[in-house]
Amino acid sequence: MPPAFPLVGNLAVQERLVRAADEGRLHHAYLLEGPEGVGKATFARWLAAYVNCEGWMRPCGSCRSCHLLAAGTHPDLIVVSPDPDRATPIISVDQAHDLIRALQLQRHSARRRFVVLDPVDALNEEAANALLKTIEEPPEGTQFVLVTARVASLLPTLRSRSQRVRFGPVPEAELEAWLAGRGLDGAMAAASGGSPGLALRLAAGEAAARDALRGALLDAVGQPLGKAFALTEAEGKKDEGVSRAALAVDLLEELLRDAARLANGRDAGLAHPAGRARLEGWGRALWPGGIGRMGLAVATARDRLRLNVNGRVVLEALLTQLNLELSAAR
Repeated sequence: MPPAFPLVGNLAVQERLVRAADEGRLHHAYLLEGPEGVGKATFARWLAAYVNCEGWMRPCGSCRSCHLLAAGTHPDLIVVSPDPDRATPIISVDQAHDLIRALQLQRHSARRRFVVLDPVDALNEEAANALLKTIEEPPEGTQFVLVTARVASLLPTLRSRSQRVRFGPVPEAELEAWLAGRGLDGAMAAASGGSPGLALRLAAGEAAARDALRGALLDAVGQPLGKAFALTEAEGKKDEGVSRAALAVDLLEELLRDAARLANGRDAGLAHPAGRARLEGWGRALWPGGIGRMGLAVATARDRLRLNVNGRVVLEALLTQLNLELSAAR
């Protein structure tokens, strides 16, 4: 009987990696890439449980190894995430050196020690370079799993030392059925863009807040800059540890995607159908060159936020450029 895979969607990817584990041919370093919220990190931890389970049906959830992994206390599962003591969300060179020292010790009890770097794109260049040799030639019985939604931001040398595994968006019908099976609104499937993680958050009440912010962004564009800057002042602040600026950038990208769809005569799957009339105007003004330039501006905004540039400054620059693009097209 096949194992109960942890993720909705991406079944072929999960089956391929489990088959490699069963046949004893796991690559020493996998790079799990794909959109946010599709379960890459969840699968990395599940694979560690599957490989190291002491039961007959793996993962059994009841053996010592499964209990420790579920509790996050297994000594042979090492998860490296951004340093919480730093203002900028990076995995530092100090963390890289600590990891290298830890891997010089023998495994405790696992068949295979797992090291999960999540997200690996948080490695700064110095830390990435420090880890290259260890990732390329890990200690015996050590498995690296690198997780990212931004594979293009990784050093080419880091990508080349890993076997890349692509997790894609979950098809809408499959995600809708999965949500319905949990008693949740299946309509969140279309709004999530194929991300189960986002679909769960939307179903839990985030949808209304996102709709309100999309509407505010749409209202601010094309107005005097004072109105746009009033919005950026509010949204550029941190909200309960989550960057409202980052969310605003994501939603602005959704609006630009809607504009591109409408410019090409496609109106299915709009993220913000209530703003269709204005977004059609965006599409006429921006397609195709302006859409491309704004896509680059969105990517730059995300990079600046990751470097801890003030959210208000980032949003002001992005909305100013969008206003200039629309004005130039008139």
